[in-house]
Amino acid sequence: MTRKLLTMLCAVRSLNGCGDLANDQEKTNFDSHTQKVLERLAEASNDGASGILRITYGGNVLVESGFGSASCTDDEIVTAAHVFMIGSITKEFTRVLGFVLEARGAFSLNDTVSRLLDDFEGPIGQVTLQELMDHTGGLPDTIDRNGRPVAYTVEYDYEPVSRDELIARAELAELIAEPGDKKQYSNLGYQLLAAIYEIATDQTYPELLRRYIYAPAEIRDTDFWFSDTQQRSFADGCRANNEHWGNPIDDSMWGERGPSWNLVGAGGLLSTASSLGNFFEGVGAGVYFDNPEQEQKYKASRMLFS
Repeated sequence: MTRKLLTMLCAVRSLNGCGDLANDQEKTNFDSHTQKVLERLAEASNDGASGILRITYGGNVLVESGFGSASCTDDEIVTAAHVFMIGSITKEFTRVLGFVLEARGAFSLNDTVSRLLDDFEGPIGQVTLQELMDHTGGLPDTIDRNGRPVAYTVEYDYEPVSRDELIARAELAELIAEPGDKKQYSNLGYQLLAAIYEIATDQTYPELLRRYIYAPAEIRDTDFWFSDTQQRSFADGCRANNEHWGNPIDDSMWGERGPSWNLVGAGGLLSTASSLGNFFEGVGAGVYFDNPEQEQKYKASRMLFS
């Protein structure tokens, strides 16, 4: 069985603003359900699963418990201090950021790729940002240097690809479906979104995240790189038969300050469970939108295409 390291998050938002469970019966029910979840996670850890269970209520942390090992070679207990690669959860950060930037006038999500990227040629140019977000643009998932679809591999994530090179590859790519026809998962779409955000705002994608995503929700432990990176504990990824896959920092899987553009916008963020919890709690609490209509637009789109 393939061994996996997972960050597991359960965030519960209080409806009445109170940080405590309402009564003894509610607490008893909560304790009973939590115990069942912990038992299931203990079983899963025997099969190689690892991660953090975090439950919050009314802004208070009720449970934050690690399970499994943080390494496939050593018996290193997972703790709340461990930093995980959060994989494609990165896409939700990119998604929220797109709606925030639209609200601030950087672009419209109805704008096409060719309108926002000067001199962009090729079929992908007709696709809108909203279609990129919703995986309905008809784009292939991953492509090679000639724009041809390729099967995803872990090694693909760490190929040294720059932003401009990613855009050049996308210009060569053909659509595999008409825009809007169907949902087709695409990492390429989110790689392009991150590139467009940078060009439209003249700010880097990490800078945009820090300003518009991390700051409003007081997120301190999510990023591509930390000032104290070398002092942090990173959870390792493992493949089948406990084969060491590693983590991007300890195993030098990307450059000094961040990943290849194959991951930017699509899957490269690092985070602790508590910091990831702040993001989702911030989404639920509405900290990202001053305009209620924009918040509803985000939530409607997210529900429709989840």
